[in-house]
Amino acid sequence: MARQSYHAGAIRGEPRDRARESGTRMRAVLCRALGDPTKPRSEGGALGVEDVPSPRCARDGVKVRVEAASLNFADVLMVQGSYQEKPHMPFIPGGECAGVVTECGADVRGLKVGDRVAGVTMGGGAMAEECVIPERMCFPVPAGVSLAQAAAFPVAFGTAHLALTRYARVTPGQTTVLVLGAAGGVGLAAVQVAKALGAVVVAVANGAGKMRALEDAGADHRIDATTLHSNGGGAREDDYAGLKAAVATLTPGGIDVMFDVVGGEGFAQGLRCVKWGGVALVIGFASGDVPRLAMNVPLVKNLSVRGVYWGSHAAHAPEELGKSLREVYSMLADGRCRVRVSHAFGLDDAHEGFRTIAERRAVGKVVVTPAGKRAASRL
Repeated sequence: MARQSYHAGAIRGEPRDRARESGTRMRAVLCRALGDPTKPRSEGGALGVEDVPSPRCARDGVKVRVEAASLNFADVLMVQGSYQEKPHMPFIPGGECAGVVTECGADVRGLKVGDRVAGVTMGGGAMAEECVIPERMCFPVPAGVSLAQAAAFPVAFGTAHLALTRYARVTPGQTTVLVLGAAGGVGLAAVQVAKALGAVVVAVANGAGKMRALEDAGADHRIDATTLHSNGGGAREDDYAGLKAAVATLTPGGIDVMFDVVGGEGFAQGLRCVKWGGVALVIGFASGDVPRLAMNVPLVKNLSVRGVYWGSHAAHAPEELGKSLREVYSMLADGRCRVRVSHAFGLDDAHEGFRTIAERRAVGKVVVTPAGKRAASRL
């Protein structure tokens, strides 16, 4: 039974037959006990590379030779045991990847062996030489897009698109969007998607070195968050005290939509920037601080505060999720959205990728490449 937990589907209660073994073996990053993902198991960390059974292709899925798997902050939390969903142990981390189809299930109609695809595994299993992806969550990689870029696309850009279209209903030329934590994977995606939808974007990130990335992503206004903090403290002490004044100089009428991946004081101060009748999108808590909301604020300002947990839409609103993914993939295909890969690591160095995410050093996305060693951001 433990072997069945290696592969996708083991977390969200999907049928366990997706995890059946094919008889062949593969290398994979494996978490056998929850703990520190930033160190290898040999140094007391939670992750190690092992030979494990290769998954058998499901009827409704495709088997993929993985060229790149993408890391998200949720993966860090998952291995630490801090995520809202708990994995069955042991498990292979990673919820999205890209590669080449090597086998198609009996019910698959839209894909064939040899196709370059990217997709979401829905529960882990991506940081391995092979994985199985449901056809409904798998998409052809557009020409001119590398597999490393494609691997880093679905979750970040899918989250941004679903949040800004379904919950914020961004209107071209009429919506101003404030993005907090704008230099991370989801933040940079939100900047680009908001611009593609016709919004004016105010992007906030920590550090002057990240301003160029925000400019390249199309942000109309860029704010270095380190200039906003009254205490000048570190990531867990930032108070964003100067945010409202800084935003007011750029958009005197206030913000229509706040897209927040930071949480903590960033959320509290960002909410002060949202105009009457606006929307606050709660995406995550990269600061490590889950904020508390005084309900008189949304009452007086008639605000909508919406949590957006992208992955849950697969179970509760699969048609909307699929529609959103198709639309955002069209933005990748026509060049309106571009993926910035900040760092890439081989399987044996995957813990360094987790460390890069945990220490918030990535400007864009981090990927793990099963066939390669450490790679540069040129990917």
